[in-house]
Amino acid sequence: MSDRLDYIPEDVLEEVLEAEKTIYPRQRRRMKPYPSSRDVAEAVVEAARSFVGHPEEFPDYVLEILAEKGFDVRHVTVKRIWRTYENLVRKGVIGDRLGVLYTD
Repeated sequence: MSDRLDYIPEDVLEEVLEAEKTIYPRQRRRMKPYPSSRDVAEAVVEAARSFVGHPEEFPDYVLEILAEKGFDVRHVTVKRIWRTYENLVRKGVIGDRLGVLYTD
């Protein structure tokens, strides 16, 4: 009798393993990537081209763009967005469409 219990047909074993995957799904989710400086700069350029509104709302718009691209934006600060915006304006990549920079 123990001989029958020791043998498990391959097809039955595969069915059981597949059923376990649906019953016990993996709890771990894949983490979203953190945006690099280049990703933030590209989002700022894209936002500067299409943003309409008050400058206070600009960082939120940039964060929305980054989130839509699949990035984790929890640690992207408003200061980083404005610093990137200022650097891009000073280098001539984009114009100061928001009118927030003081120029001599």
